[in-house]
Amino acid sequence: MGKIILTTISSEELKKLITDSVAEVFTEFFPAKSKEISYDFLNIKEASKLLNIAPQTIYGYTSKRTIPFFKRSKRLYFSKEDLLAWVREGKMKTQSEIEQVADDYIQGKNERMNKQKV
Repeated sequence: MGKIILTTISSEELKKLITDSVAEVFTEFFPAKSKEISYDFLNIKEASKLLNIAPQTIYGYTSKRTIPFFKRSKRLYFSKEDLLAWVREGKMKTQSEIEQVADDYIQGKNERMNKQKV
């Protein structure tokens, strides 16, 4: 058994010491979930609330397979990360972004044509 040291510490210092010790043990035995893998699944009502669209609309999207989902038995599940990525995929380009893509395309085409002439 280790040495016993008697000292006077404030209640705040004791609380901090205990809190830090407990946090260290939890970190050791329960490592944080990887940020790359998320197991946050939503049901139809939660997905509806997240996307701010009616559950009937989500059912329509699932039948057309336009929205990412999982199905087990008769239940639908949605990954929060997948739903947010799906929303981001529908981002419309601004006029300046469209013009930049067109300029890049024309510039690339001109470079290819110049290489063919040489």
